[in-house]
Amino acid sequence: MKTRFLLLPPILLTASLASAPARALETDQFYAWGKPIDDSSQYLNAWVQLQFEFTLDSISAGDSRDCESVVGKVQKRLQHSIYQPIELWILSSDLVDRIPRDPEADKDYRSNYLLAKTFTLDYGRLLQPSPTLQVNDIRFGSDKLAHFFSEGWWYYKHWKKNREELSEDALQHELFQFGVNLERWIQGTKMTGVFSPADLESNYQGFIFYRQLCHGEQPLLYRRAGRWHFSDSFDIGDYIQPEWDESWNPNVYSPLRWKNIRTTMAGYCPALDSDWVVQQRAHYAQQDTQTPTEKMILELVARGELPDPQDYDIAAVCGQQL
Repeated sequence: MKTRFLLLPPILLTASLASAPARALETDQFYAWGKPIDDSSQYLNAWVQLQFEFTLDSISAGDSRDCESVVGKVQKRLQHSIYQPIELWILSSDLVDRIPRDPEADKDYRSNYLLAKTFTLDYGRLLQPSPTLQVNDIRFGSDKLAHFFSEGWWYYKHWKKNREELSEDALQHELFQFGVNLERWIQGTKMTGVFSPADLESNYQGFIFYRQLCHGEQPLLYRRAGRWHFSDSFDIGDYIQPEWDESWNPNVYSPLRWKNIRTTMAGYCPALDSDWVVQQRAHYAQQDTQTPTEKMILELVARGELPDPQDYDIAAVCGQQL
């Protein structure tokens, strides 16, 4: 069965926004091609460490709560119902370099990013598009960190609830299906006409992060001298992959939006041969391995439940032009 792309009426749109676990923002890494962005690893790591320190300092020495209870407490600082704390901080911080950087540049971004010229009354264009950040030479929208902490938490809760009853493979499939359903509804297709495999990748990596807090050989949370601590070994870069970059890991677009998005994307075809883009894509190719999410995306495509994302890749767009 083919994926159906529908528009939400305004009343349903408002109601859905109120109950969605994270806001539906789109991003455009093409816009940042060739533009320098400083690495933000140290600032993002510091922000995460601060959230844990604030929470752990509020827990009295000798408190008997277990690790999962600590996670539940700190999670309230990492994940909210709609607007995610880390993205709000990024957008207001002078520490995190990004494209666009200032109000004037943001105005240009709003006028020229991929969804800027879709069609009149496109709901997706009412939402502020996410800027592009850089960590370990990988670029991604700030929305991916919102997915990481928000949907990653929802994945983790489902895993924790069902891990005694289901096999690891069955659980992984259920987590993926949950993410797919979000992308098909308010966080993607139904809102903005965009189904984002990159969002699904950041969801899954967020789940890995939450799982590592209390599980595995060296959990990130540990108890010493009667107090809980968060490991200094945490590094946000350990979770960020080339698949987070939507210029590398293409979205699937609704037919109504794709016509004009394709035209905008085609404007970047000359840049495909630039030294900067060639080097970036070679760097990504060296790191890129098939992820569990990519494997399941291919299964959806094979069953006819999702158009092939590669048909929306800029290389395919530029090849069609030649």
